[in-house]
This record gives sequence, C-alpha cells and structure tokens, in this order.
Amino acid sequence: MNRITRVGAVLTATAVVAALSACGSSGDGSGEGSGDASGTITVGYAGGGAVDTWMSTIIKHAQKELPDVTIKTAVYPTYDDQLNQLPTQFAAKTAPDIILWDNSAPIAQYATEGAIQPLDDLIEGTSVDLSLYPKALVDGWNVEDSLYAVPAYLQNSAYAYNTDVLAEAGITDLPATLDDLAVDARTVKEATGKPGIVLLDNLFHLTQYMLAFGGGYDFGKTIDSKENIAGLDYLLGLFKDGAATTAQQLGATWDGEALSGGKAAASDGGPWYIGFMSTTAPDVNYQLTPIPGVDADSSIVATYGGGFSLYAGSKNAHTAAKVIALLTDTTSQEAVLSTNLGFVPAMTKYADQYREATPEYAAFTTDVLDAGKSLDYPIETTEFGNDLVTGFQQLVADGSTSSEALLTDLQDKYGE
Repeated sequence: MNRITRVGAVLTATAVVAALSACGSSGDGSGEGSGDASGTITVGYAGGGAVDTWMSTIIKHAQKELPDVTIKTAVYPTYDDQLNQLPTQFAAKTAPDIILWDNSAPIAQYATEGAIQPLDDLIEGTSVDLSLYPKALVDGWNVEDSLYAVPAYLQNSAYAYNTDVLAEAGITDLPATLDDLAVDARTVKEATGKPGIVLLDNLFHLTQYMLAFGGGYDFGKTIDSKENIAGLDYLLGLFKDGAATTAQQLGATWDGEALSGGKAAASDGGPWYIGFMSTTAPDVNYQLTPIPGVDADSSIVATYGGGFSLYAGSKNAHTAAKVIALLTDTTSQEAVLSTNLGFVPAMTKYADQYREATPEYAAFTTDVLDAGKSLDYPIETTEFGNDLVTGFQQLVADGSTSSEALLTDLQDKYGE
C-alpha cells in the first residue's frame, strides 16, 4: 500500500481545522501577484479519494490568484502508475510541468539526470519561506545543495506496537533500544507463537533498520557501511528465529493490516497508521513512537514527505514556480487538514496544531522531526531497491551469502 494513498486521519481533522479557524491565516500567498504569470501549467499527481479533493481545492486557490494562468491536471490512477510512467514521459518530453510526489521516489536520480530542475532561484521573490518547515524536511529535498521540491505535506517513519499482542506475551513496557525490541520480539514468538515484528520488505522499510543503526546511503557513498550491515544482520537474526516475518507470509497486503489484525506485535510504519487504525481497527490498542536506536538516547525518524517539483522541460518555469508557491502556501497547508487528506501539514506551525489535536502523534515533537534523517537513496534508486530487496529475500531464504557481501556488491554496482 502506498503512503500517498493510505487512509487519512479523518477523525482528527475536525479538531485541527477548528483550531486553525481560531488562529486564522497569514502569508497565504495572496501577495504572489500575477505579474508576468500567464499561459498553461499542468500539474501531475496520483489521484484517488481525499487527494483529489485536496488537489482540486488548492488548484482553485492558485487559479484565483493567477487569473491569467490556466492550470490543468494530469492524474495518474495510482502512485505506482505515476512512478512507472514518469520515466517514459521524461524521455518523450511529455511530463507535467509540476509533479507532486514524495521523496521516497527516485528524486536524486531524476535530479542528476536533469529530468527535474532546481527551484532555488525560481522561488526567490515568491511567498515560499523554507524556514517555516522542519529543517530535515527541506534537507530531504536537497540534492547536491540544490532544492528540487517545495514541501506540501509531512511524513515520517515511526514504530507501531499492537499493545494487545504485547500484553498477551506479558510485555507492559515498550522497548527503549533495538536490543530491547529484539528481546521483546522473541518473547512474543515464544509466548504466543506470533512473530514479534512484521516487515513489508521493500526499499523504504528495509532502510529504516539501517537508519536505526546510524546508517544511510548518502546517495550511494555509504551503501556498505558497517551501520547498514548491522541493520540487515539485525533483521536476518530475527527472521532466522521466527521472531520476524513479512506481511506477505502472514497473508496481509501490508504491515499495518497484519498489525491491526493481531498477527504480529510491532512494525516500522508512520503517521498513516493513525487514520488506518481509527477507521479499520478502532478497538485495537496501539502506540506509535520514534524507532528505537542502539541506545535509549538515539531513537530516530526519517523525516520526508510530499512536495511539488518542476519538470526540467517546462516551457514556462517562472510561472510554474509561482503556481508551486501558491500550492504550498498557508491557505494550501490548511487544506491538507480541511480536506481530510490524512497527512501532517509540512509547515511547523500547523504540525504543532496537528500534534495537539492528535494524541497518537504526541511523541513526534518538532525537535524530533528537525533531527530526522533523509531518505538519501543511491542515484539509481529503482534498480538499487529491486536488487536490495531481492538480495535480502535470498538471505532470508537460504543464507547462502551475508549482509556484508550483499551490500559490498551493491556498493560496487550503485555506489558513488
């Protein structure tokens, strides 16, 4: 299940919107000015549900402020369809002027290949103020010191616990470290027969365990670091003991489905669990926290999210930049909540209000998000991710090689 299409936190939105109404809006982009903005701009995004409502709302806002600009949409049926079609569109020079996606997509690859263009100079003189966002969120859209998207909404990684399953195993306190998590996972397996941890085995979720050990890829420079090796070894040890398994092995389409169904005790996840659990499993007790680290003071999150990028082949880049400024201003940020999109608004002041109205998100303070890690995938992201997942699955199946050998091979193949 895609993060961009997961069920929104519908039950929290009303309270947050009420808080927004009380405080009002400022800097809503109404001073953007049409100026020399004219022509037709196409905005591409993966549609469906609340995303369509949100996009319609913020596009109408931008259209009102830029009356000489015609804003059209190119709607992909799913996020996977968008990611699969964009390479062909880039090659054929038919991509939308503006692209909404999240930075778990191969942003660095497209930036390096020149398919999308830096926004630093283009947003000068618009209402965009990058200081209004968590630093780590902005950093996540930077490649080689250039900005490749303006943030639209916030996401971050987390750890989710089904506390009912933990209680079955006699566990009352959440783990403070990765070692504690491993002990609890094995205890759950021994006491209940259920795996302690469920994993959705794709690039994003495997990466969270590497980040938890202090690792990361640095766009391909550190694929085979000792921290990344430790992260994979950690998972493999739990799989070997039966204390961890994949969502597919539990008959689930994704980790949240397995967790909510009481088939496992814990999984890495994110704030999308809040809406999913409230609508799908309202009677299940769960908690959401930062991911445990190697010691009690080193829990982590990956801070990332959705943003609007600019196609390098756009024939009207300056107008497109003004459109992006309006699609991300405070009026559009409030629409993240009023349309029940389910994501956390990107701007810090709205994230604060979301947190206050959503107790399940209380652990994710501004300081935590500011210190979040970026998803600095290797440049050839898609190919790297496919090889990493295939290699990990092979390690689980027969252990014929090792985490170190796998990551060394990937460093040779995809490293910088």
